[in-house]
This record gives sequence, structure tokens and C-alpha cells, in this order.
Amino acid sequence: MVHPTHPTRPVTPAAILTQSLQRKRLARLAEAVSSHGIWARVIDDGLPFLRVSNPQSEFAVEDITCERRGQGYVFVTSFGMYLGDCDDRSLRPSVERTARLLGVELSN
Repeated sequence: MVHPTHPTRPVTPAAILTQSLQRKRLARLAEAVSSHGIWARVIDDGLPFLRVSNPQSEFAVEDITCERRGQGYVFVTSFGMYLGDCDDRSLRPSVERTARLLGVELSN
């Protein structure tokens, strides 16, 4: 008999829907930052995350997740820095904070 090395849980439809919504929110942020010269790519590795980078620096790379906090979802860096709300109609605060984090000057 083969025993799994780690416990496995069935993926519920609610978890799939949540991941899909998070991916859509991350894709929206990716589109917004890309228009300012920031490289961005949504990666589906378990929970989806957005990898952003400054094309002028090989070291300015960050992973951003969309996580539930309070009554909504927020964009958060890999080290826990709040970037902005996912549900905002305007992604401007999240774009500005992401650019500042990566050392990219925003074009107006």
C-alpha cells in the first residue's frame, strides 16, 4: 500500500472560484503596470501570484498576491507590504506603490 507523503485535500469549487477571481484581479494589475514599462506575468503555481520586475534592473523583482483581508481583497507583496485594494475601480494606488517598490518612474 502506498501512503502519500503529505496530506491531500480535495479542491472545492469555492476554492477554484476564489483562485479564478484572484487571477483576474492580478491580471488587471498586470495590465495596469505593464503600460508603465514594468514587466508583469501572472503565475499559476498553486495559488496565483503576479511576478513584476523592472526591466532596467535584474534585482528589482517582486511577487504580488491577492489575499483576503477584512471585507475585501488586497494586493500584498511577498514580504507583506500592502499595495492597495483589489476591488477598487482605480488601480492607481497599487500601480504607484508597485512602481516605487521596483524603482520605476511612472509616465503620466
